[in-house]
Amino acid sequence: MELLHQPGQIIAERYRIINTLGQGGIGITYQAEDIQNHQQVALKALALRRMTEWKVLELFEREAKILAQLNHPAIPQYIDYFQVDAESDRGFYIAQQLAPGKSLAFLVENGWKPHEIEVKRLAIQILEILVYLHNLTPPVIHRDIKPQNVILQENGQIFLVDFGAVQDTYQNTVTGGSTVVGTYGYMAPEQFRGQAVLSTDLYGLGTTLLFLLTQKSPADLPQRKLKTDFRPHVSISQDFADWLEKMLEPIIEDRFPSVNAALSVLRGEQAINNFFSQKPRRPKNTIISLTETEQNLVIEIPPVWLATPHSKLFALIPITWNGFLLLLLWIISASNSSLSFSGILFLSVFAIIGIWIICIFLFSAAFRTQIEINHQHFQLKRWFLLGYHQQMQANRSDITEIKRNPIGLKMNKQPITVCLLRIKLHKHRFGTFLMESEKEWLIGEISNFLAHSVG
Repeated sequence: MELLHQPGQIIAERYRIINTLGQGGIGITYQAEDIQNHQQVALKALALRRMTEWKVLELFEREAKILAQLNHPAIPQYIDYFQVDAESDRGFYIAQQLAPGKSLAFLVENGWKPHEIEVKRLAIQILEILVYLHNLTPPVIHRDIKPQNVILQENGQIFLVDFGAVQDTYQNTVTGGSTVVGTYGYMAPEQFRGQAVLSTDLYGLGTTLLFLLTQKSPADLPQRKLKTDFRPHVSISQDFADWLEKMLEPIIEDRFPSVNAALSVLRGEQAINNFFSQKPRRPKNTIISLTETEQNLVIEIPPVWLATPHSKLFALIPITWNGFLLLLLWIISASNSSLSFSGILFLSVFAIIGIWIICIFLFSAAFRTQIEINHQHFQLKRWFLLGYHQQMQANRSDITEIKRNPIGLKMNKQPITVCLLRIKLHKHRFGTFLMESEKEWLIGEISNFLAHSVG
């Protein structure tokens, strides 16, 4: 990338260019001097005529907006965002505190080989920064943690820099952002799909630590079943290797559930086994929507109708019962015979039972169900099309049991179950017609959330 400015050039009558710090996908960062107070700054520049798409400017402006909201001693302080018009171009600039020190990439390239204790110390510092970022409202995901973006000072303290790939989770999850950003070798697998979650930063940190330990790009290490096979290439303790392997899990659900969890294990405050959940994986092609944060779990179960084998099996019951009733009525009508009182009573009871069976089937097949659990409350809602609405609320602490409960029937020699949630003395059932794998997955997710989230 051709440089926009040369040493000695003054920008906006305030910043004198000293040197080039780095070049990336959405700009060039310069070391500059603020001639008003003679302090050195990092000046990130982007030229309009060199942009290949408007998304680049969007990312640049988003970086400035989020940096202006951050206040952490290990994140260079935001100073200004401005633009400068030239005769045939427009430049956009972000001015930040200049982070003193050298990047981890520079130090390794110049022979630095940190020991396990040093790597752990760096990991704890970066995790503490991520705790701050992920606890913001909305949480902020850095998305590009790599050796070039971690600056180590002589006193051992670090700075996390270059928020050009930063994403707040509102933008990412609500508007469905799909831009692939990050650096190959340090990107979590979900980033290749244009997605990012909080544990995406854990993967980036894991690959950065792996670079320090192996002196190689993680992309150059062998893989086994989509996992980076790093153990033969490092000389570290078993506990730290286990921790690092969990950070590098390619499947989101297999990583630590939060930065706090990863930090507590690294500090020895919790055992890593607490986070090796045996809960089932999300079934393929499930219609269920599940959204989970550290504080909240929301499950949406749309109407099943006849989409599963269970619902098709149970649909035969009202069809058979009411079909038999219609057959009796047709026989009676065709024979022109009159019914006795007992015969009318029998048919009436038979018809009532048939209507009751239809209602039971519709209650399980046509209702939309929502379950929401946070650190204090539990709520279950059901809707029938656009009409009937049912709601139940309770304190989270009142939940005494969550399990799959057999209903006494089998399909393919396997028992048919229903999800049962006990709130003190009351039982609430849901998911009757879901696949058994979906029920098992839901029970595992709810149980895991109740066990590990803040309550």
